[in-house]
Amino acid sequence: MATATREDLYEALSKVVDARTGLSIVDLGLLFDVDVEDDGRCAIVKVAQVPMARRLVKKIREAIESAGDFEDGRLEFVKDPPWIPEVMATPEAQARLAVVASEPVPPVRVEDIWEQVGQVMDPEMGLTLVELGLIYGIEVDEAGHAADIRMTLTSPMCPVGPYLIEAVKQAALLAPGLDEAAVELVWDPTWDPRTMATEDAQADLGLI
Repeated sequence: MATATREDLYEALSKVVDARTGLSIVDLGLLFDVDVEDDGRCAIVKVAQVPMARRLVKKIREAIESAGDFEDGRLEFVKDPPWIPEVMATPEAQARLAVVASEPVPPVRVEDIWEQVGQVMDPEMGLTLVELGLIYGIEVDEAGHAADIRMTLTSPMCPVGPYLIEAVKQAALLAPGLDEAAVELVWDPTWDPRTMATEDAQADLGLI
């Protein structure tokens, strides 16, 4: 693959669209900066640190990968300056955001919660909690805006347990339509990677 340019990266990112508004991160003003360094080996993308942008992490990373054969693709979420759509979004995007803000929020989809939680990594295992089978279940209330998540840990003495519980909660809240998330830590059934982890995870763990 030829060396990717800043223009290639920008074009790929301009195709990342927020599902609810139907607008790209460029039109929304969520894309703060794009750069390619080290003779095209490193891509640096800076995006506003807001829930709307964080929900698009997977799509943004896929766009970076599609733009070129980068050795290092960095995605940074930026708090300063804050995202101000009235200034940073295009006039058309501002109008659409106003319409969306006036509409009732549709209920969350369970599969969207799974998708977001599925990005939480176990720092010791190097695999996601979903791949490891540590997320036992996700239930959404009748109104569709609150979720209960049951999960476990690799062991009761897991040193990163509190971090993982909070990470799962924050990841779940990125699912569109979800306002509340409660995470329950359970030990029954006992976690067994031989039956609960995915086949790929079992292979990575040397179990098959």
